[in-house]
Amino acid sequence: MIVSTDAIVLRSMKYRDTSKIVTLYSEKFGKISVLAKGARAAKNKFGASLEPMTHSSVVIYKKERRELYLLSQSEIVQPFFRTRGEPEKLAIGLAVIELVHLVMHDEEENRHMFALLNDALHALEIAKQRAFNVLLAFELKLVRHLGFAPYFESCSRCGAHVLEDDEVRFVHVILARGSVLCSKCIVQHDGAGIRLSKGALRALVSFASAPMEEVAERPIDSRGQNEILALLQTYMQYHVAGARTLRSLSLLNVL
Repeated sequence: MIVSTDAIVLRSMKYRDTSKIVTLYSEKFGKISVLAKGARAAKNKFGASLEPMTHSSVVIYKKERRELYLLSQSEIVQPFFRTRGEPEKLAIGLAVIELVHLVMHDEEENRHMFALLNDALHALEIAKQRAFNVLLAFELKLVRHLGFAPYFESCSRCGAHVLEDDEVRFVHVILARGSVLCSKCIVQHDGAGIRLSKGALRALVSFASAPMEEVAERPIDSRGQNEILALLQTYMQYHVAGARTLRSLSLLNVL
């Protein structure tokens, strides 16, 4: 069966002398792997459309009971040139697609997930400041999409609205429940959790409701970003099979 779909390239690897095996997150079929024959030849029909993080329109020969399909055609829809040209953005974009590759199952159609991924890469492309916010917002929205949505706006013990209560200085995030205890109630809890400053919490709540294209505009300092990243990475590893520390983020340490 010959089918077509939009897809975002998650990764590619060499196969034999001139070909590639490419992992795509497709709009119609979810995560799939395809064989691109001749993709590494000097003159090939795929061009740069199979580079990781590229949004392409593909035609594949899809055969039942096969884990690897044959790629027939591929054309670039959006190459995200600006993201590729800025080292920080590139590292963040690679972290986004690495996360999708880790946690999404093969061949589960999920158009909402495709749209979220595409929106994140577009937001990264147009971000003029705080590009790292895009990764944080994407991780948060991904966790919610997978059914592990945390609720951080009120204390799970006393019910205080933590962002409006001036007496609350920080919160304690309870990993198992995806809820928070305010700084007044933490003395009554001895379970696993992570401390989060009120400023970081305010940014996190803002990310949850903001469109992806707006998250880079939300004010937060690097300390708050690091707090949120540590929380989301730990929370995701606690709840989502396959999640681990993102290797692509190590690229930021050399910039």
